[in-house]
Amino acid sequence: MPDYLFLMESRLHPAQWFAVTAIQNAAESLGVNLYLAGGAVRDLIGGFPIEDLDFVVEGNALKLVPQLTRQKARVTWKNAALQTAEMEFPGGAGARASVSTARAGFGSQPSRPRGESATILEDLRRRDFSINAIGISLNPHSRGLLLDPTNGVADMEKKELRALHPYGFVQDPIRLLRGVRLRARLKYSFEPKTAAQFQDAKERKLLEKIPPQDLEQELRRIGREHDPSEILRALEKEKLLAAVSPRLPGRLDWTGIARAVKASQMLAAAGLPGDSFPLFLHLLTRKLSPSDRTLVSKRLRLKGPDAQAFRKLPDAARRLAKDLGGKAAATPTRLYQLLSAAQPELILLVLVESPQTAIQGRVRNYLRKYLPLRSKLPEKELEQLGVAAGTPRSQKILEQFFYALLEGKVHTKTDQAKLLKKLAQPGK
Repeated sequence: MPDYLFLMESRLHPAQWFAVTAIQNAAESLGVNLYLAGGAVRDLIGGFPIEDLDFVVEGNALKLVPQLTRQKARVTWKNAALQTAEMEFPGGAGARASVSTARAGFGSQPSRPRGESATILEDLRRRDFSINAIGISLNPHSRGLLLDPTNGVADMEKKELRALHPYGFVQDPIRLLRGVRLRARLKYSFEPKTAAQFQDAKERKLLEKIPPQDLEQELRRIGREHDPSEILRALEKEKLLAAVSPRLPGRLDWTGIARAVKASQMLAAAGLPGDSFPLFLHLLTRKLSPSDRTLVSKRLRLKGPDAQAFRKLPDAARRLAKDLGGKAAATPTRLYQLLSAAQPELILLVLVESPQTAIQGRVRNYLRKYLPLRSKLPEKELEQLGVAAGTPRSQKILEQFFYALLEGKVHTKTDQAKLLKKLAQPGK
C-alpha cells in the first residue's frame, strides 16, 4: 500500500509543502477535519505535475482563512456563500491552494444544493469524474488514509475519464470543457458511457447556460496549464470555445500563444510568475475586435483588477516596449531598473508582441543575465567585513556593487573584493 504522506512530502515543492503544513495546523487548531482532494490527489497518484492544492473541510472552510493570512498567504478569490477561498502561499515558486467546505448535492449550478454541510464521502461522491473523487485524510488519527468511494484509482490505471452522474454534463455544462481539458492534459480517454453522455450534452447546445463564475474558473485553470495550446486545440476541435465568445472559434492566435508558452517558461526559469489570468485572456481573444473583447469581459463578469488589467494590458505593453527601445533602457543599470519595476505579465507580453530584435535582446539579457547575477551577490562576504546582513546599509552596498557589475566596472574576483571592501568602509 503506498505511503501517501511520504509521496506528498517527496513530490510537493517547498512552497506547496509549507501550504499543506499551514492549512493542516489551522484545521487542527480549529478542531475541524481536513482532506486533500480532487485534482491534487489525482496528480499525486498519477505522477502528473501538481499545480494546485485543493483542500476540503468538514465545517466552514472560511474560518481557516484568518490564520492562513497570518502565515502570509494572500486571498485571491473568495465566495462566502460557497464557503470557499483560493489563496497563494509565499515561497520561491509559490503555491496555489483552495479551501472548501464539504458539500452534498450535485454540481455547481445555483439552482441545486450547494454549500450545505456534508461529510467528505458525500462531497467526493457528488463530483464530476471518478478520478477527481479521491481524497487523502490529513487528520491526526487517520493521516495518510486514502478515500476512494467511486473507485477512481482503478479508472486511473485504465487511463479513463468516467462521469459519476448520467446527466452530469447536461446539468452542469462546464464539465464539457473540464472533461476535454483533463482528457487532453492527462492523455486519457472517455469511458464509453461517458463519451455518449458527452456527445448528447454537446448536441443540446448548453454552452450559453454555463454560469459566468464557472467559466471564469475553468479558463483560469486552462491558463495555468503548462501548455494551454494543447487544451485550446482540443476545445476548438470539439467546438466548445463558443462558450467564451461565438466569434472565438477559428480566431485564435496560435503563433502568439506558442510564443507566450516559451516566454512563460523563460520567466519561470528566472523566478518570475507568468500565468496572469488577464494576460491569458488577452492572448486568447487577441484576434477579436475591441467590442467582442468587451463582450467577453461582460460574459465572464470580470471585476476590479482583472477587468482593468484585461482592458489596459495591450497599451501598457506598448509603452514598456517603447521605453525598452529608448534612453530609459540605454544602459544595463537603467534596463534593470526599468524591468524590475515592470509587472511580469507586461514583460511576457513584450516578448510575445514586440518584433524588434533589440528589445527582445534586452529583455533576454535581463532574464538570463541580470536576474541570476542579482541572486548571487556577496552577502556573506559583506557580513564578514562587518556590515550586518539585511540592514538598509547592507542593501545599499549590495545595490552599488550590483550596478558596478552590470556596467562592467569590475572584471576579476580581485577587483570585486577590492570594490566590496571599499564600499564597506565607514562613511561610504
